[in-house]
Amino acid sequence: MIQKLLTRPSNTTTSLPGLGSLLLGYFITPKADGGAHDTSPLAEAWGLKTGVYTPQQLVEGFAPLLDTVVYRLGKDPPDSKPARVRLLDNLAANLATDTREATLRLSEPLDPSRWEMLEQAKRIGESLVQWARESSAKSFDPDMYLRSPCEGHLLIPPNVDLMFGYRSQPHLMQLFNEYMHQMVLLRDALLPFKNYQDVLIPLDGKAARGIRHLEQARAQFLAELMTKHTTQSAIIKYAKALLAPGLLRTSTVGYGFQYPQGSVLPAFLSGGPTPLHLLQYVPVKFDETSSEVLFDYQFQDYYSAPHLEIPSGVATAELDQQNLSAAQLTEISRVHSSSVGLVPSSHAQSIRQLQLRLGFDDGKRTVVDLGQIARGHRYSYMALESSAADPVGGHGSSERDLNDTSTQLKSTVVHDAAAVLEKSEKGLLTAKAGGIHVIPTVDPIVSLALLGKLYPENVILLPQDEGLNLAQRAGKGFEPKFVIWGGVKWGGLKGVF
Repeated sequence: MIQKLLTRPSNTTTSLPGLGSLLLGYFITPKADGGAHDTSPLAEAWGLKTGVYTPQQLVEGFAPLLDTVVYRLGKDPPDSKPARVRLLDNLAANLATDTREATLRLSEPLDPSRWEMLEQAKRIGESLVQWARESSAKSFDPDMYLRSPCEGHLLIPPNVDLMFGYRSQPHLMQLFNEYMHQMVLLRDALLPFKNYQDVLIPLDGKAARGIRHLEQARAQFLAELMTKHTTQSAIIKYAKALLAPGLLRTSTVGYGFQYPQGSVLPAFLSGGPTPLHLLQYVPVKFDETSSEVLFDYQFQDYYSAPHLEIPSGVATAELDQQNLSAAQLTEISRVHSSSVGLVPSSHAQSIRQLQLRLGFDDGKRTVVDLGQIARGHRYSYMALESSAADPVGGHGSSERDLNDTSTQLKSTVVHDAAAVLEKSEKGLLTAKAGGIHVIPTVDPIVSLALLGKLYPENVILLPQDEGLNLAQRAGKGFEPKFVIWGGVKWGGLKGVF
């Protein structure tokens, strides 16, 4: 049934608004029917029909649980806050991250990956509560009875009397408990997605009550989040559990995937302030022959990838850090086309690779593995601003340890970005002799492409209007050090592209 809710992929490619309108795959028009096409009866008093849902439609699907409680609580006393408002205030406290009733609390200090998840939880929680408050009244069963196991979701003090006092009935707390739990499950399931409000969620109404089929995946994800830091593989696994559970059985985790309702890719592709781990849902397909495809890295283990020598550049004894700018050194050839597509294959596969394809105005073209770009972006370091960098803001943050270094920018080699990207041999670029290697550019898409070509050990991102001296204290305290100078601005957890 879910398959029937999709139109065929068109021959029109889709462009993302950022990064020079990067072209992606083939546009599709998936439809979220909210279970309207499922005419089979529910297995119990409340549930969700099989179909494709937006997050807001799921909130509306949970509403009958709340509506029954409000109805059975009866008329509100004069000059009192309505019961519905009070219960939604309770939900707001459950979905907050700093209240007694919060269902997701992380203790400080927070590393960037956990800080990102906490901020994401706040944004999603606020949206869910807003949608719940705006939800219009729909049909519900005033006599609904449902057994809901206690999940430990707390009531705010003013609501204890409401739910256990003279107005209430024993089964109403069961219904409200189920409502709270479904909303918490939804909030947490959306954590991997930057544009969480756009995600289309396929649901098998017979798999479990509501979205309780996600409980095990949620428990695994939160266990890692609570005890250490968030990893990219954990984010991908959790996203697959929600949208493409069949891909959980693949031999590798990957960094993105295609499913019947679209594709999920690293969020930095949309440009603007970039996150560390978050993903982006886009209504496109890359492979018309398969419904579900995992996008995997060219190099499973970049440590064992071939190490290639970076093309020769122009050595200088010491760059004039006050008068020299990235714009003065940048490449002459400009990008006139950019797209992401599948690496050609002669037969259908469930695991494929994507590549970034760049065309330059001098007629040259280059391709870079998208997975390695994503990995390079995560492992890169933002140069430290002249003022003290905020460790949570991410100017110097990375998945790796941030070490201060006394390295001076002497014996610097300046490389042409186009020459670096034209290196076509399979492998990652480094410099066996060490040294400081500066690659100037003014184009964000070129900066990202370079991240996919360089060995991701000690790569610094430096805004083009800043002096090279800011790269001294960023990254690791050894050589080689690579500085991508330009194509990025301060902001986000990993720069603004």
